[in-house]
Amino acid sequence: MRYYNACLVLSATMLLITSCKKMNQLQEQTLDSDKKQVLYSISYGNHWRHKLDIALPKNRTTKTPTVIFIHGGAWVMGDRSVFLQEINKFADAGFACATINYRYASSITHQHHTELMEDIRKAVDFISSKSDAWQIAPNNFGLVGQSAGGHLSMMAAYTYNPDHIIKACASWAGPVNFIDNDQLAITSAHQVFEVYAGCALNDHQDTMTYKAASPYWNTQNAVPTLIIHGTKDIGVPYSNLPRFKDQLDASGIKNSFVTFDGEGHLWYGNKLNEARNLTLDWFKQELILDNK
Repeated sequence: MRYYNACLVLSATMLLITSCKKMNQLQEQTLDSDKKQVLYSISYGNHWRHKLDIALPKNRTTKTPTVIFIHGGAWVMGDRSVFLQEINKFADAGFACATINYRYASSITHQHHTELMEDIRKAVDFISSKSDAWQIAPNNFGLVGQSAGGHLSMMAAYTYNPDHIIKACASWAGPVNFIDNDQLAITSAHQVFEVYAGCALNDHQDTMTYKAASPYWNTQNAVPTLIIHGTKDIGVPYSNLPRFKDQLDASGIKNSFVTFDGEGHLWYGNKLNEARNLTLDWFKQELILDNK
């Protein structure tokens, strides 16, 4: 019976992978670089969370840059659908723009910092491989995310970018220093970081693990970074961000730090629109937007 069940699971997995590949192919058959088009639920890997949606602008070429939005959710929840409005807005401005899912951090499945970093890079590499088919640049990417997604955007751009195809990043209320005292004073911070990092913060080795997963301690090879943060953020204390900017400055990294006075961890209405526009302007400045 156990062998039979294993065979059923394997067969179902293979059927799902085959079905996803066919869906990808069917959507690609309708592509026309003269038109704006959105591809949905594209598989960029074999895990069920390895999915992306991407809006492709009209008049795109293999010089068209791509911006990737990464959702938040304390690394253990959330979905790419929260950024569907953003990807359409960026595509209307001339960028290819994707929103992606990634594997959730989990002590049960042993998915932590490294595995999530691998997912972000896998998505970048997959989109890069579609340069000719989708008519986008293979080497001109920007990453942006909110909360945990902001953290992932920075860490992927800083530490999983050996070929330098990620040119810039942006963080909306992303955590930057897992061992900062103000950050650790936040209720549940220890538990959240333990799941993400894969260990509790007990000794020197744990401290090094937390540093390795923190943007603050990895600015040596950072890319130009936009930081947007509210002064009333109860999840990621605002006090972390001026210190992070100082670290970027000390490393000679171009950055822009925007303060949202009186705003918390999540933004709505006019502030959300302001964040969108600031981020769009940032990538217009840092990525080469040339669709001719």
